Amino acid sequence: MHHVPNDLRAKKSVESITQGLYKTLQDKPFNAVRVNDIYMKTGVSRSTFYRLFDTVYDVLLCQCDKIMDEVLEACSTKNFANKREMSLYCAKLWLKRDGLIKVMVENHLSGLIYESIMNHKECLKLFYSMDYQSDPQVDYLVNYIVSLIFTSFTIFYKEKGQKSIEETIEISSQLMMSIVNAWGIGQ
Repeated sequence: MHHVPNDLRAKKSVESITQGLYKTLQDKPFNAVRVNDIYMKTGVSRSTFYRLFDTVYDVLLCQCDKIMDEVLEACSTKNFANKREMSLYCAKLWLKRDGLIKVMVENHLSGLIYESIMNHKECLKLFYSMDYQSDPQVDYLVNYIVSLIFTSFTIFYKEKGQKSIEETIEISSQLMMSIVNAWGIGQ
């Protein structure tokens, strides 16, 4: 879990820690990174790290939560012509953080997206205009969303330069519609 107060000093520390993590990941796999490694790259003390984060994983989760905040704000304040335009805009917000996407894909960390979306699940009710009858319904929905997002990110990352984000979103949308049609949903 992350505990980042809304002040400039904390935000600067979070940015330093995040950049230190990314630098460390150039030398080590994610599962081998320790807080001391980040300290050595940034000079941010262990006590500052633990004041803001419980684990190294939480540094990445914090970044995902920031993106989700941006996504939800954009969806509630911008006027999109349709869901496709909104989805494309949201995907671009995520993909601007290519360092984060790289770490998630290379280390199979789809759980970060899941946890971040679950941290914002009340907003999803408004976003999808759904009244969930139970938590399992929310869990199913979030798992489907996470699978689609992470698969799209993985393909986009691995095929860097071969397909645009627009093409990736279009392929994902077509596949989702194929699944919906195969299951006969709405018939």
